[in-house]
Amino acid sequence: MRVSAELVEVNLLDRIDQRLSDMRARINPHDFEDCATSLLSPIHPGLVPITGGTDFGLDAEITEGSRTTGLIITSSRSWSGAQRSLRDSLRSMRKNQVPVQRVVVVNLAEANRSKREKLRGIAKEFDGELVQVYDRAWFANQFRENPDWRRKILNIEGGPFSFSRQPRGARPDEQQLSSIGRDALITDIDESDSDVILFGVPGVGKSHVASKLDGALFLEQHPTPERLLDDLIEARPALVVVDDSGTRPQDVDLLIQLRDAEKLNYRIVATCWPHERDQVSDHLPNSIQLEVDLLTREELGALLREHGITRLSVIVHLLTQADGCPAWALNLADLLVRDGDWDSVMTGNALRGHIFAFLRRSNASADAVYVLGTLALLGQVSDDQLRRLAGLLEIRQPDLMRLISSVAIAGLIDVQDHKLYNYESEQIERTQTYRVQPRLIAASVASEVYFSGAASPVRLRDVQDTFPELAADIMQTQIYTKLLGATRPRVPTTSELIAVLPNTKKDVELLRSFGQLGPEQAKAVVEIHRACVTTALNNGYSATLENEAKLLAARVADAVKRQVSGVVDIFVKTLSALESTGHDIKPVVRKLVQEVRDARNGDQPQLADLMELVEALQSVPDAELTDSIWAAFTCEVLTPTFDGNYMSPEVVNQVVFQSFTWAAPHMEKLYGAIQPTFAPRLPDLSPVIQLELIDLLDQWVRIANGWALPFGGKANSTQVRAGKRIAASIANTLAPFVVTPGARARFNKTAKTLNIRLDEPDKLFAALTNEHERVTGYEENRRRKEAALDTALAWYKQQAPEVLMGWLTAHEPELATASHATTGIWQVFRRLAYQPNPEPTKWLTAAIDHGLAGSTTPLIDVCVRTNQLTPEIADQLLADPNSRHGIISAVIEDSTNPALVQKVVDQLAPRDVQQLESAFVLKEAPEPTRHALFTHPNDRVRGTAAALWAAEWFYDNDPMPDDPDWLNAMKSYTVPENSRHEHIHTQALNTLAKASPKIFIEVFTMHATAPTRSSHRDLGQWKEPVRLLTPAERSELWQQVTDTEIAGELFWVIAGKDADWIRKTVSESTFNISIHDLLGALQFQFGYRYPLETLSTMLRPLSPETDDLLGTLEAGSFSGEEHERYAATLDNLRDLATFKDDDIARLGRRGVEIYEPLLKEALVKARQKAVRGFRTD
Repeated sequence: MRVSAELVEVNLLDRIDQRLSDMRARINPHDFEDCATSLLSPIHPGLVPITGGTDFGLDAEITEGSRTTGLIITSSRSWSGAQRSLRDSLRSMRKNQVPVQRVVVVNLAEANRSKREKLRGIAKEFDGELVQVYDRAWFANQFRENPDWRRKILNIEGGPFSFSRQPRGARPDEQQLSSIGRDALITDIDESDSDVILFGVPGVGKSHVASKLDGALFLEQHPTPERLLDDLIEARPALVVVDDSGTRPQDVDLLIQLRDAEKLNYRIVATCWPHERDQVSDHLPNSIQLEVDLLTREELGALLREHGITRLSVIVHLLTQADGCPAWALNLADLLVRDGDWDSVMTGNALRGHIFAFLRRSNASADAVYVLGTLALLGQVSDDQLRRLAGLLEIRQPDLMRLISSVAIAGLIDVQDHKLYNYESEQIERTQTYRVQPRLIAASVASEVYFSGAASPVRLRDVQDTFPELAADIMQTQIYTKLLGATRPRVPTTSELIAVLPNTKKDVELLRSFGQLGPEQAKAVVEIHRACVTTALNNGYSATLENEAKLLAARVADAVKRQVSGVVDIFVKTLSALESTGHDIKPVVRKLVQEVRDARNGDQPQLADLMELVEALQSVPDAELTDSIWAAFTCEVLTPTFDGNYMSPEVVNQVVFQSFTWAAPHMEKLYGAIQPTFAPRLPDLSPVIQLELIDLLDQWVRIANGWALPFGGKANSTQVRAGKRIAASIANTLAPFVVTPGARARFNKTAKTLNIRLDEPDKLFAALTNEHERVTGYEENRRRKEAALDTALAWYKQQAPEVLMGWLTAHEPELATASHATTGIWQVFRRLAYQPNPEPTKWLTAAIDHGLAGSTTPLIDVCVRTNQLTPEIADQLLADPNSRHGIISAVIEDSTNPALVQKVVDQLAPRDVQQLESAFVLKEAPEPTRHALFTHPNDRVRGTAAALWAAEWFYDNDPMPDDPDWLNAMKSYTVPENSRHEHIHTQALNTLAKASPKIFIEVFTMHATAPTRSSHRDLGQWKEPVRLLTPAERSELWQQVTDTEIAGELFWVIAGKDADWIRKTVSESTFNISIHDLLGALQFQFGYRYPLETLSTMLRPLSPETDDLLGTLEAGSFSGEEHERYAATLDNLRDLATFKDDDIARLGRRGVEIYEPLLKEALVKARQKAVRGFRTD
């Protein structure tokens, strides 16, 4: 048998990969160590190799400022070898006490993301931090670029190669970076047959997208035609990527020439900036243009977390600066993780360097930079203000717009469209505004152009004079530049600040940021807010007062965190003024403590700042820190569990709910700081303030018992132990001073599980406030309580009734304090009513005389049932608003005394009967009583009584009995406009519709034509019962109301979702409602939504316009995002477009025409919103 072999040419990239993967090929570890330090030196200029024998596990040190990072190098190509090398090196370092915490790992193993995380875990085992990994993929690219090291390490000959698998200057972890948010774009390019122009703003990730394309190789800059042709034939790439093609048109031309001349089969992917795509397109005809869009905040957040940034407040800061550009975000993350350069990242100076580097690369003129800096200084300008800006900079307006466009390509200029209504011309006018974004970068750019010490394009005073209406915005930028560390800032004075405040709507942020400038400014801001509180207080503006007081609290919190003295004293004086005028100070105190804790930004609450507040409070004179103010602060500061909910900075329209419970050491520290203030305060505290402290105790008792915390949380064992100690301490400290019965009852209820109890000497009060045993059944608890109450009442029953009534009157406030309110008094009357010989009239009369009639329903019930209620007592009860409902209910349900019934019925008002909606007493009323109600002279009384009686039977298992008066009474029924029990009236109408459609039609017609106090007539209760009518009966009803003013509204109620009835009715020659009024009716727009094809069919006799029908898709209320709604609508319209019915198909096609651009626009808006998030700048 003859065997033939085909010679296969392997390109340089594949040969490098094969050699690195071949474990049989030996790599000299000493040579590789020299190679690694040589290749890494340009990246880490401070790299110094360590000679063998003295390294103690380190192969080199990287010195950056005062910080040293260790370099651990191994030539191992296996994953196990890479792990072993790192672990052995770290073990040696720790054994020999090498003072290095941060390490960079270099090896020839393949290190994907999960393996990098495992290496990071090994570093943590030795209390180290892994900063970066340079792996096989990185060295493969370096060997391609460096023939000498390739020859020495891999023994592969050859000169420079025209292609690489990664873009020039790629990150060491480029291959491991996820392509989040790019999958669809990558798929579109891979599936295309055309050349592609891939454009996007700087830093958006164009090169990264290109590196993820199947079979893509990056073309090195300016290769010779001969070498490029050889390498093309050798590599046979599917895609050739020309990165930064806007500056490399000759490379694009050369690729096209070689492809055509040699009949090669590759596609070209050219990356460029947005303003370069037309120029690139001239060199790459017949290509498709695809944009690499900005990433959303959610996508960028995921990318940053993969990169080791997990603290939410830091993520938010990076998201704001990166503004959707992943390259910028990752560069900033590198500065934090690798270099620890917090200052340049947090001030925006790091990103400013990227911005000005871009401007230099794009050959931006000095004028363009001046325009960018002046826009940043002004904050935001409109079309009209641009004219003045052009004059200020002495630039023609067309040139100004060209310059703005030249810097806008980096995504730095945010252009927004606005619609304004001009009342003079009665026209909607469109205008645009321009601003540098994000806010931090705007301030950084303004700092470079105007406050760096270099010559600025114009004087600051000239800018202020040209734009006096933007004085506050300019001042805001001045403040930001100072906070960012401008070289020569121009800091506004307090008087300048006060001068611009009346003319700005952005005073909250202006004052907040001004207060960050220093202690003097912080105190000035607090005084300004205090003055605003005083003004609102003097003018009686309650809503403004609450807002101003909370703003004051927020600014005091800022000052406390910056250790500004005296501000808490100012705050306490303001609280005293609020309290003296009867305002509740607790919400304002809560706001201050929340701001100091600062747990609503996704970070952990700040104990240190809270301790600063406690310390500041202790310096406030006792004369100013009143007991009530002290208690408000104490209860808020000592709260062990609190919420920190916030709007997600990453996911649009998402609220994050979170709850915090202090760690045990923090609990102890907080309580230890405040406990000394208890002893001098407690002896003189009022019962009201004691109750506030008891409520605080209750929170600690929950911790002590390990009870459930918010959102399913549970205290751990150390928190429980600390909670028990603190709860017991508070209870024991407070107990000796709790002397009033109500506070005692609350204390005992709260401290029960602590086995701390105060004796209650008053047996009756103790019986009324005794708490149920949790482990005892309901019936047994009830029996015990009734027995205790009977025992306590025994002595009072032997006394004159006035004795007990006097006790009840005196203790009513204490019973309310004990959280029993009038229930405790009601329990006393209930036990008196159920005694063997109750004597109800005796107790009832005494209760009325002492103003307790509202709690006497048990006695009233007994008096009515036993016919002991005298006319005089009845009159007294009817005259008292607190007992009127009780006697009416009792008499209607139980009385067999005709005179008493008649007395009560004669005095009934419609409101009395409506109050019986939830009483369910009419069903049990004796027949004579029912007859008196159904024949009452007041039509609303008899109508409402008849309706409630029918509704009560609906909820019963037995059928409603016949009543000869009921239907006649229902003719007078008027559905109330303000009922809290609409279902009751709906069931009454259901019963009427079934029993007598004729009378139902009369009642409906009366309701439809009756005058109403509001412009909107409530028809909700009628929709369900109308559907019980037959089509003929509904037609009869329609004829009764067709000429009313609200006929359009009534039509949809009467239709009852019956499409056949609607089509038949609108076909009649007498139908006189226009299609406009019909579709504009609220009952249609906010009622049942008919499918579009059904709507088209049933309204066809009215010949509606196609756009009128499509307009109904926007009527009513909706849930979900706009783009989601449009997408669902468009799916439905596309289905309609395929219908055989010509009218419906035409409707569908027209709808697709309208909604496709709407969906496209909505998707763009949704993407922009997701990129920007809830940014307020």
